[in-house]
Amino acid sequence: MEINNFNEDTNTPDVPKSKQLVQMLSFRVVPAYFREIEKVATKKNVSVSKLIRTYIKEGMKQDNEISGKENSDFRVE
Repeated sequence: MEINNFNEDTNTPDVPKSKQLVQMLSFRVVPAYFREIEKVATKKNVSVSKLIRTYIKEGMKQDNEISGKENSDFRVE
């Protein structure tokens, strides 16, 4: 019998992707804000999801929360 202990270590490169946990952040945005975000995403020719991930990453870099290797590990693709 196999017992899976899920913890932060399951997202390391040594663990097969099929065993890694997917961590997701979800939030609600009022429709008026979402329309504005969509306009910017369309103008930049990216998805809303990619635009938001890019903004989060850029904000973290500005706040010196990520740098160097962390920056390359934080992929926006």
